[in-house]
Amino acid sequence: LYKMKTQKRQISFLEASEVRKIIDNIKPEGARNLRDRALLETLFSTGLRIGEALALSLNEMILLILDDQSVGTSELPVIGKGGWQRVVYFSPKAKKAIKEYMAVRTDTSEYLFPLTSRGAQKMVKERTKEAGVMKRVTPHVFRHSLATDLLRKGVDIAFVSKFLGHRSLNNTMIYTHVVNNDLKDIHKKLYK
Repeated sequence: LYKMKTQKRQISFLEASEVRKIIDNIKPEGARNLRDRALLETLFSTGLRIGEALALSLNEMILLILDDQSVGTSELPVIGKGGWQRVVYFSPKAKKAIKEYMAVRTDTSEYLFPLTSRGAQKMVKERTKEAGVMKRVTPHVFRHSLATDLLRKGVDIAFVSKFLGHRSLNNTMIYTHVVNNDLKDIHKKLYK
């Protein structure tokens, strides 16, 4: 007999449609709105932790976004939790949102998103409420949402682990319960 150790930790995540609803509800005009759109697109595209996203330098983004003429995904190495380096990927939507935000920015901060972690949490809560999404959403929920979305699209858990910068695959296993529930529903339909 084999005993399976299961993780009981529940994660909060948004469906991809809810992520889009929150972002698309923000009017694409004005520096604050464009900043918020760019930050949320970045969080969902890259899986960055909020501290990592707020540490992105303006110079890095100028090199990545403005000098990158490709229409596809762009990559950027970042130093994450524990000082570990990983590569994150910016989707075309994230790159477009960042370009639009950078075009109207007037502050002189060296950081792309001149916000505190607390300010980002308040913004996410406010934007979620404005969009009519009735879930408790934090910046970290966008990271969970990316992982869940990738798994649902059939991405191998080892790759998801690398996207998130987990040192151990065990840290990524918390997301499998979502996919397992999907499998359970499929099984139920097939074997009535």
